[in-house]
Amino acid sequence: MTKKVFKSKRKINDMGVTNDTLVGRGGMNLFVKYLSSVDIYPLLEGSFGNMRKSQKGLPVWNIFKQIFCWFYDGTSRHLNYFDKLKVDEGYASAIENGPDEMASSHQIKRFYKSFSWVCGGQFRKILRKMFIWRLRLEKPDVIDLTIDTMVMDNNEALKRYGVQPTYKKVKGFQPLQAIWNGKIVDAIFRGGKKHSNYGNSVVNMIRGLVQVIRKEYRETVTIIVRLDSGFFDEKILRECDKLGIGFICTGKMYKGVKEYVGVQPQSQWKSYSNRNQEWEYLEEVMPVGSYATTVRRNALDFAAKIIGTGGQLILKVNQIVMDTLRFDILWLRSQTPIPIVI
Repeated sequence: MTKKVFKSKRKINDMGVTNDTLVGRGGMNLFVKYLSSVDIYPLLEGSFGNMRKSQKGLPVWNIFKQIFCWFYDGTSRHLNYFDKLKVDEGYASAIENGPDEMASSHQIKRFYKSFSWVCGGQFRKILRKMFIWRLRLEKPDVIDLTIDTMVMDNNEALKRYGVQPTYKKVKGFQPLQAIWNGKIVDAIFRGGKKHSNYGNSVVNMIRGLVQVIRKEYRETVTIIVRLDSGFFDEKILRECDKLGIGFICTGKMYKGVKEYVGVQPQSQWKSYSNRNQEWEYLEEVMPVGSYATTVRRNALDFAAKIIGTGGQLILKVNQIVMDTLRFDILWLRSQTPIPIVI
């Protein structure tokens, strides 16, 4: 009996080591070019540059760049992953670093430990500057802000100094955040036991944001603040009236509200649904969506080759990546954003 042979036309017969610089995260270079072109580094260096105690250490802006890339990549959330990146020449080339510029996990830990509680104010200033920058780009006629808290679950952390019980029955922290267009534009880091409307933080945050919007963007722009029932406080609502801004706040289901809803004819009700739930409502709503994870991954996870020729480094991708992602357009756009004005 004759044995049937299955043979590939382009069979690989051997393996070996190449000295070429290869990277599996070719899209990381677009991200790095955008960070540089948008002028985020001078903003960070101006606020935190004095944290560099020795000229032998890495520049503060470069450490921030590596941390931003680590977040953007998302492969690992463990700090020891920086030790793997440190010895990856392809990754270093993609983020435009030399091997000696790559930070180890110990350097990142020391960098984190150098931040004190006072630094929170500097981060808030940067967030507000970036907020005004985005407003000037998009030029909205109505600014819709959301005030909310976010519970950070540190139950499983080996080191969790300062954690406190939260309302979600986990130990952690509960920062207060102001959100516009899906982006955090102001934040206050707080302990887990601090409830939504703790102290004067909310009033001060709203007042500060309104002042900076009126001063740096447009004095007459319409501002609306959205709050949930955790912020249903006359003090906050009175401050909104004083500032001349609108607010939408959910509260208790009072008798008058129930009576109003109960007498509305069925023809006034509309439905809104997603894949799992359906709601009936009386007023128009705007569904909120989010970018799928695959959008970021498609723009990041593709192989590239970095070669040096004529004193320049060139990033090369295959034709499929070039055509599918329109990589040449992304390359140009990543280097021509409107910079953040300091």
